[in-house]
Amino acid sequence: MARNDALDAARAIAMVLVVATHTALSFMVTPIGWAVQDRSQHLGVDLAVWIVRAFVMPMFFWLSGYFSRELLDVRGLRGYVRHRVVRILIPLALALVPCSLLLGAEWDWGREVIARPGVAENIPKLQSSELPIFLGHLWYLYYLLLLSVAAVVIARIARATGIRIPMGIGVLAVPALLTFGVLASLRSVHTDTPLGFVPDAPIAIFMGGYFAWGWIVRGRPDELPRYERYAWHALAIALVLLVAVITTLYDGLDAITHAPLHASAASALFAIAVMIGFLGLCVRHGRRHPLLRLASESSYWCYIAHVPIVVALQILVAPIAVPGIFKLPAIVIVTSAVCMGSYALLLRLNTPRSHSAHR
Repeated sequence: MARNDALDAARAIAMVLVVATHTALSFMVTPIGWAVQDRSQHLGVDLAVWIVRAFVMPMFFWLSGYFSRELLDVRGLRGYVRHRVVRILIPLALALVPCSLLLGAEWDWGREVIARPGVAENIPKLQSSELPIFLGHLWYLYYLLLLSVAAVVIARIARATGIRIPMGIGVLAVPALLTFGVLASLRSVHTDTPLGFVPDAPIAIFMGGYFAWGWIVRGRPDELPRYERYAWHALAIALVLLVAVITTLYDGLDAITHAPLHASAASALFAIAVMIGFLGLCVRHGRRHPLLRLASESSYWCYIAHVPIVVALQILVAPIAVPGIFKLPAIVIVTSAVCMGSYALLLRLNTPRSHSAHR
């Protein structure tokens, strides 16, 4: 499979944004039960986290859907299954216990350093994170595995029944309807992070909408160029939608957990608009670059490894009297360098190279 420079750039940037989002959690004003809260906090970080969180994980699922369809088309079902086992199931199985134990120890460390209550005492929904083994940030791999299986089944049913998704706006109807339906049913403007092993149907449907969108676009060669043409239009629309969501966010917790339908709709459409703009700009400006390619190739490894590194650095710098505007980017840079550097030294050099090896 040939490299796609635009989508390499999209994946690389999305990975850095994931690292930045997890880093920013300790600089938020709102207590969310994270391992530590830095002495330097700002309400603007809360808003920035929501904005990035609204589209960055959906972007990962979009990319996964796109490349999963490409993988199935090129390698067939047997190659597809083998790739999913090697790239998702085995890394998930190997990382689950070490990450759980390490993050559990870091949460205890954070409580000692800052003398704050435990996660379970603050946020009942996160009680499962106090268990010895939990998904944590690895939920992405877990749900990606589930969606990879579901996609093949649904694609075969669609082929057998002759179902076709209309061009243009019809493609966007899939993620729009699925994500709005989930948010409306939850009366929310966002979804929670699933920590347990029992599949969360709303999360699976919500992220499945983005996975399906990417899967469909892979079969429509003219779709991505359309996003390039309308990139700035989409971002302008996203800005208008953001105002509607911000109004709800700043109305307080009750408004967020019992969001009106217009806020749920604005949130769903905001993510789609930002993703169209983001993908369009990557298509327009994405160029082959060694660093972007390394970041793209190492994205799975970086995703698995980055959270324990981020949390350790957050705890170390939390008591230091330095503005967060300096600490936050420093943590992102160090974490990204460690993750990509370790991938290049330990994994990339010892893995057979192929264009499809890192999809």
